[in-house]
Amino acid sequence: MFQPQEFTSFILQHWPYVLLAGLAAAVAGLWRRLVDSERRAAAEREQTFFFAILYILVRSGKSLMHALTEAANKKEVLEKLSREAAYLRRAGERTTLSEAFKRYKHPSVGFSLLVGSIGEDLESGFGVVEKLEKILEQATARETERWSRYVGTVETLGEAVVSVILLVPLIYIVGTILGGFPVVYIAVIILMAASVFYVISAASEPMHLVDLPKPIIYWSMAVILVSGGLVWLLFLGTAFITAAVVAGLLLLGWGLFVHFVYVRRAVAEGEAAFLLLDGVAARLRAGYPIGKSLEAVADPRYARYAKAIARGLELKPLNRFMRLSIETVKLARLGGLGAEAIALMSRLAIAIYLSFTNARARMKLYDALAIASGAAIVAVSFFAIQPFTALPPEVAVEVQRLLITPSLDIVLPSAVLVAYSLGIVVGKTEDQTVAATWRAGASILLTLLVYWIASSIL
Repeated sequence: MFQPQEFTSFILQHWPYVLLAGLAAAVAGLWRRLVDSERRAAAEREQTFFFAILYILVRSGKSLMHALTEAANKKEVLEKLSREAAYLRRAGERTTLSEAFKRYKHPSVGFSLLVGSIGEDLESGFGVVEKLEKILEQATARETERWSRYVGTVETLGEAVVSVILLVPLIYIVGTILGGFPVVYIAVIILMAASVFYVISAASEPMHLVDLPKPIIYWSMAVILVSGGLVWLLFLGTAFITAAVVAGLLLLGWGLFVHFVYVRRAVAEGEAAFLLLDGVAARLRAGYPIGKSLEAVADPRYARYAKAIARGLELKPLNRFMRLSIETVKLARLGGLGAEAIALMSRLAIAIYLSFTNARARMKLYDALAIASGAAIVAVSFFAIQPFTALPPEVAVEVQRLLITPSLDIVLPSAVLVAYSLGIVVGKTEDQTVAATWRAGASILLTLLVYWIASSIL
């Protein structure tokens, strides 16, 4: 029989182990929720690519098992869902594909329902190609809607940037001048705000398109960490302004290099993907052979991709959808894919490209605000403390008994930190990559320039 006294005594005697077991269970539960959340987000981002690959291969006459094998090997396109494709293939080998698809469960309920509906058509023995085509058409509309929501999120983040620009001088004026508000508090607030911006922008990203080489990503992370350490030196004293200058030049130089060599190319490949698919679909309808049509392409926006496909050369585009487009045209060249299928992929390509460029265009204003954020904080603080420096000597002595001596040296570290953090976050939001650091570098250098001008006037 259960004895409450004995149970209580056991808990009291072994409370350290009970506490550790409870913490382990809590951590395990939290980790599971995080993993499920990541899988759910990955399904939302990549399911359009997933179903597109299945549709392309099945429409070209390949079996669904073969399509799953190809999808499992497309880790550069399906970073997360390639594992789900491999799981479905293994489950299908153990039983049947229809059973594997029908019993499949995923943290994303919508993705599970779509996979299950394919299993039902597999069981009936017909309609799989039509079902995948219908799913892809719905995915096209869904991606357009998600990109529209992303544009709205981008604008919200931009408004939040303006709020931070106004908040920091207010904290400085009310706290630092009147009450000795520790600067480290401002740093914590800025870093928390930047973290929230980053998480929101990453979570709202509909489909990751820009895939930079791994070494560039690693070097970019190193540049961000090193420059962040140099910026933090400002909180040890204004004698370290030179370190902030070095951080700004480092971020600006590296960011411009990555932008002009990689990011601009990745964005341009989005337009080239649509043109490539649309051109192939048009020539197929007209009855032209794909090989000669690809060789005859003269449009510089996608000629190199067309000629490479025609000659059997391997390309490594930086735009994820361009990779999928190349695979589509390769299948079409083998004669297994019709003009209608390629036209469907073309509509998806133009919807994604236009939405992506629209989001980047909407960000231009907030892009400029983020670059000017640190300089704006210094400028606002300058106009706020200037009246204190213009007081007559006899009045200034009395005022200084109540107020801390106003100085731009106090606000400079916070301004540079705002410039650094907002520049990094806005770059990630607009260009879909952490390597877009030039905005942070330009913002830091502009902040230091305005500080030098303002301090020379005071």
